[in-house]
Amino acid sequence: MARTAEEVAAELRGRIQRAELRAGDRLPTMTGLVEEHGVSRQTVREALNLLKREGLVEYRGGRSGTTVRERPVTRLVRSRGMERDHLGYYSGANVQHWRLVPGTRTTVTTEPVPGDIADLLGIEAGTPVIARKRLNGDPENELHRQLTDSWLHPAAVEALPVLAGDSGLGGIYDRIEEWAEQPIVWEEGVTAVTPSPAEAGALLLPSGVPLLRVIRTSTVKIDGRPLVVEANDIRMSAELFSVRYPITRRGAARWPVQPASADFYTN
Repeated sequence: MARTAEEVAAELRGRIQRAELRAGDRLPTMTGLVEEHGVSRQTVREALNLLKREGLVEYRGGRSGTTVRERPVTRLVRSRGMERDHLGYYSGANVQHWRLVPGTRTTVTTEPVPGDIADLLGIEAGTPVIARKRLNGDPENELHRQLTDSWLHPAAVEALPVLAGDSGLGGIYDRIEEWAEQPIVWEEGVTAVTPSPAEAGALLLPSGVPLLRVIRTSTVKIDGRPLVVEANDIRMSAELFSVRYPITRRGAARWPVQPASADFYTN
């Protein structure tokens, strides 16, 4: 019999994972869980809060009580390639039609750069830099949206003051390529983070849903040396989206390959 909030939560979590409790099903009442597990109401309350933070259940109030939250069965795959149309560059055919979420606009501010972004730009954390921020989304599905923060290297803004204002047709990438007279080289890293309250609100995230975070760097060569002119911090629901990219064969993994000559587990 469960004795702690973690044990009660684990037992209920198991029922959900085994589909004994399905989306929309009501969990046993507070009194029922107290009697079933021989614990206090406070312990049950803590267990339910654990499941809410994990995004497994939600409290609807009234007679509905606490129910198993419905979660997406499939995710929209975000292909990670750069494409172009009459408006400029965009990343992935399935977001070509995305626009600013109604009632929002691109904001341009000067802010201290976060440490991880500063590291990518090769500058000191906390350095004041230009940040261009926007909330994009699918006009046909209000839940499909992403936050995009574009952090610009001070050297690029000094050379191109337009990056701190109206960047014109084609946006900042066209201005950067015109300045550098070469194509931008893009690279991305993917991770997951816990959303801030502001991020959860903007992205309409239920409790317990993490962010899928894609950070893209834009690099050109200036005077023969590479310069990361921009770091683009993209956040979206990890419950609604996934990313996909091809795996390339390198070195000895190129076909045809040589037979293995040693046992992985003994060498």
